[in-house]
Amino acid sequence: MAFLDANNFYLVGIKGVAMTSVAQCLLDADKTVRGSDIEEDFVTEKILTELAIEIDNISTIPNFTELKIDALIYTAAHQGVDNPQVRTAIEAGISVYSQAEALAEFFNQKQGIAVCGVGGKSSVSAMISFVLDKLAPEQLSFSVGVGEIIGMPRTGQWKNEAKYFVAEADEYVIDPHAIEKGETLRPRFSFLNPFITICTNLKYDHPDVYKNFGETKATFSKFFSQIKSNGFLIINGDNQDLVDLAKQSVGSDIKILTFGEKTNCDFRLQDFDFDLQVPGKFNLMNALAALACIAQLGFSDQKIISALKEFKSTKRRFELIEKTAEYSHFDDYAHHPSEILAVIDTLNEKFGDEKKLISFQPHTFSRTRELFSQFVDSLAMHTKPNDEILLIDIFPSAREAYDPDMSCDKLAAAVKNKYPECKIQNLKDVEGLADYVKNHPHKIFITIGAGNIYHAHELI
Repeated sequence: MAFLDANNFYLVGIKGVAMTSVAQCLLDADKTVRGSDIEEDFVTEKILTELAIEIDNISTIPNFTELKIDALIYTAAHQGVDNPQVRTAIEAGISVYSQAEALAEFFNQKQGIAVCGVGGKSSVSAMISFVLDKLAPEQLSFSVGVGEIIGMPRTGQWKNEAKYFVAEADEYVIDPHAIEKGETLRPRFSFLNPFITICTNLKYDHPDVYKNFGETKATFSKFFSQIKSNGFLIINGDNQDLVDLAKQSVGSDIKILTFGEKTNCDFRLQDFDFDLQVPGKFNLMNALAALACIAQLGFSDQKIISALKEFKSTKRRFELIEKTAEYSHFDDYAHHPSEILAVIDTLNEKFGDEKKLISFQPHTFSRTRELFSQFVDSLAMHTKPNDEILLIDIFPSAREAYDPDMSCDKLAAAVKNKYPECKIQNLKDVEGLADYVKNHPHKIFITIGAGNIYHAHELI
C-alpha cells in the first residue's frame, strides 16, 4: 500500500515537534490521526489539543485492528522501531514508516525547500514558511519542527495544489542503534530530494552517531548531492568548511549561492536593512538566508523584507515568556555550544550590563562529553561580571546510557577553573532553579536547552 493510500494513521511519540507537524499534514490530506506518548506536557500541547487528536499512553498496546489502523509512524525516541507498539504493528502486517520517511512522502511531491545545518534550521524554515504564507499562501505546504510559529496557527500544512513544500531537514539518524544491528545509519534528511537546500552552518554535533567532523561533513555532502537538477544550494558563505564542501558535493547543474558578511558573498548582510522583531545577529543571518532562498522563487527583496518585519519568532527560540516592569523572562532551545554563545551575545547586545540569570541544561551525555571544552567556553567567555550561570543536571536521551562520569558539577568546576571570575553553580533540577530565581533579584532570566528546563517558568 502506498503511503497516502492509507486512511488511518497511528503516530508513536506524537507529541514530538516533528511528529506534530506531520500529523497536521496528514489531517489536511483527509486522513484520520491517532497517536501515543508519555503523559508529560510538551510544547506541542496547544496544537494537539486544538486538533482534538486522541493520544494513548505509550506504555499500552492499542487494538490496531479495532482502530482500523493501516499505517504507523515512529521516531527515534521511545526506542524507535523497537518500541512495543511499533513491533506489534509490524507483526500485524501494518505499514510502518519513520517520521523522516513520512515527511518525505509529502515533501518529494513538491518543489521542496529543505533547511539544514547545525543551528538556525528551525528559525529559517519558520521564516520562509511565514513569508510565503504572506506572499503566496496558496502555494505553500510546510513542516517545521517547533511548538509554534507565532502569528501562524499551524506548524505543518499540506495543500494538494501547492507548489512548494518547506521543511526542516535534520541530519540525525532514524535509528542510532543501526550499526549494532548490522544495518547502515540513515540520516533523516537522506529521504528528501530538494529543489532548494539551505545550509545555515556546518559544525560537529551528534557525537553519539558521528565519530568526528569528517563524518558530519560526509553526511551533509551526500545530502547536497540529492538536490534536483537545476536546483539551488544556498549556504553560509562565512563558514569556509561549508563553502569548500559545497563545491565538492554538487555538479555544474546546481547553482551555489552564498549569504553572510564576507565581501564575496552573493547576499551580503551589509546590503540589506532588516527591521526584525526578533533580536540578535544570528536572527539577522537567519533572515538573510530566508531572503536568499525566497528571492530564487521570483519575489522581490522589498516584499520579502517587509514580510520578515512581521515575523515574531517561534516557540522556544528566544521566546519572551513574561515581561514586567521589574524583569523579563525568556526561553531558548539552544543546545550546541555555538548556539549558546549566540544567545548570550544577543542578551549582551540587548541588555548590556543588566543583572542576568542565565540557566542551561545540557542535552545528552554524549554531546556534553564530546563538546565539553566548547561548552565551558560558550558559557563563560562572553558573560558579563554581573551575570550568573545556573546549571541543572544533564537531560539524558532515551537512546543512550547514563554516564556517571559526566555531570554538571564537573562542567561547573571546569568553568570555574578556566574562568575563575565567572559566577556558576549547579542547582540540580527545575524546582531548585525556580526557587533560586524567585529569591534572587534580576533583570533578565533565560532558560536554555533542549530538555525540560523550560518548565521552570511554570514554577516561578
